[in-house]
This record gives sequence, structure tokens and C-alpha cells, in this order.
Amino acid sequence: KVSLFVTCLVDQLFPQVGLSTVKVLRKCGVEVDFDPRQTCCGQPALNAGYWDEAVEVAQKFVDD
Repeated sequence: KVSLFVTCLVDQLFPQVGLSTVKVLRKCGVEVDFDPRQTCCGQPALNAGYWDEAVEVAQKFVDD
């Protein structure tokens, strides 16, 4: 069993990548868990230089 984290970039720009990943894992006999509460991890903000904002967004993942 695996937990799949789908980034917001995949979710918004390339959703077929996430869906295909699940298909491949299931075909290999892997049970896939996906938390529907997933959201942006803050990486785009961090990459753009918005460090404080990125930390605030990423903190949700640390707290859960």
C-alpha cells in the first residue's frame, strides 16, 4: 500500500500523469491511497522567492 501525493502542478496542468500513475501502480498490484485534502505544498511560492508564504502553506502538511 502506498500513499500518493499529487502536486498542484500535476493536478492543474497534467492531471493525466496522476491518473496514469495510479493505473500503473494498481496494475503492479499496489493498493493506492490518496488523501483528497491534498493541496499545494508551497513549492511554487518557494521557487518564486515567497519563502514566508511557502512556509505557511507547507505547515499544513507538517501539522496533519
